[in-house]
Amino acid sequence: MDYKKLIVKYDKENMLSYMRAFPEHCRDALEITSKISVSFQRDNCSNIFIQGMGGSGISGAITRDLLRGVCKLPIYVSNSYDIPEFVNDKTLAFFVSYSGNTEETLAAFSKAKERNAKIIGISSGGKLLKECPLCIKVPAGNLPRNMLGYLTIPILAMVERIGLLSFPLNLPAAIDFLANESYTAEKIGKKIAKSIYKKIPVLYASDCYSSLVWRIHGQLAENSGIFSHCNVLPEMNHNEIVGFRYYERQLAFLFFRDYCESDKMKKRFEFTRKIVSKNSKVLDIGLKGKTIVERLFYGIMIGDFASYYLALHNKKDPSENENITKLKRILAG
Repeated sequence: MDYKKLIVKYDKENMLSYMRAFPEHCRDALEITSKISVSFQRDNCSNIFIQGMGGSGISGAITRDLLRGVCKLPIYVSNSYDIPEFVNDKTLAFFVSYSGNTEETLAAFSKAKERNAKIIGISSGGKLLKECPLCIKVPAGNLPRNMLGYLTIPILAMVERIGLLSFPLNLPAAIDFLANESYTAEKIGKKIAKSIYKKIPVLYASDCYSSLVWRIHGQLAENSGIFSHCNVLPEMNHNEIVGFRYYERQLAFLFFRDYCESDKMKKRFEFTRKIVSKNSKVLDIGLKGKTIVERLFYGIMIGDFASYYLALHNKKDPSENENITKLKRILAG
C-alpha cells in the first residue's frame, strides 16, 4: 500500500504530524504548566474531581489510571452535565474543554463554582478561559483528540505540585522515553491497522489501563470511522467471556499486555486468548516502559497511529467528524 499517496489524498488536516509531535506536546504542556501560579494547599483538598467530554474528557480517565497507586485522595471522573453531591470547597476540580465552549463542561463548571470548589480549567479559549479564574491556556486551532498531551499533562503536573502524590511521576523522563519510542509505536500502529482492516476490533487490557482501551475505542470511531468494543480484565471474565461464539470471524482481538501483570492476570489473559483465538485473529501488544506513565502513553501512541493508518485503508479523512458536527448543530438550534 502506498501510504504517501493516501496521506496526500485523505489527510486534509495533516493529522499525522500532530500524532508524531505528541511527545513534544507533552513537553510543551509541562513547560506551560510550570509557569502557572497555584495557591491551593494539599491540606485543604479532600478529593479530586475531573470533568471533560470526548477528546478532552479522556484526560480525566488517564489521570485516574495513572494516579490510582500514588494519589492520596480519591479521584472522580465525570462526562456529564452534573456534578456529584460531595463536590464542595475542599474539592480540587479540573474542567477540561479544548474549545472552552463544551456545554456539558460549562454546566458542570458553573455548579462547582457555586459550591466554591478549588477550580483549575484547561482550555484553548472560549467561555471557560474567560470565566475560570485559574485556567491553563493551551495552543488553539486543532481537534481536541490531537491535543491529548496538552490536556492531560497539566492535570498530572498540578496534582503533583500541590503535593497530593506519595511518589513522583518523573514526567520529564517519561516524555523522553516517548520521544525515543515514537517511531517504533508508529510501525506497530501500521501493522495493527493492516491486521484489523475490515474487522471489528475488540480491545482488552487489565483494569489499570481502562483509559487506554477507551482512548483507542474513541480514536477508531473518530479517525477510522469504524465501530469497536473495549473491556478490561478481570471484569470481563465475570460476564462477557460467556458470550463468545466461535463463528464470529469478523472480530479481531487486541490484547494490551503489561510485563508487570500478576500471575493470576496472566492466567486470565491466556485463558481468554485461548477461547477467542479459535476462529478470530488475536494480536498481543506489549506495553513498553519502566513506569505506568510510560507504558500507558506508549500504548496510546500505538493506538493513535493504528487508527490513523486504518483511516487511510478505509479511504477516510481522519479529521472528519460528520455525525458529531450534525449533532452540535441540532443542539445549538
